[in-house]
Amino acid sequence: EVIALSPKTLMATNRFICEICNKGFQRDQNLQLHRRGHNLPWKLRQRSSKDVRKRVYVCPEPSCVHHDPSRALGDLTGIKKHFCR
Repeated sequence: EVIALSPKTLMATNRFICEICNKGFQRDQNLQLHRRGHNLPWKLRQRSSKDVRKRVYVCPEPSCVHHDPSRALGDLTGIKKHFCR
């Protein structure tokens, strides 16, 4: 599965927002722990065996070698660091 994120999404620091107080978090786990403070239901998502599809991330810059899906990067943190550099 090839994922192409926008430059705005790659540069965002707070992708996970609390729907109660609008506080932002970098990681879903941090948001879930925060939600407990509001006494909201929370659950860390477990990966099921059918969610094992390999994801790769392409760079949004057309002139970059990592824009080609065959040269895509394998994790979200890697593509974020790459794009910021």
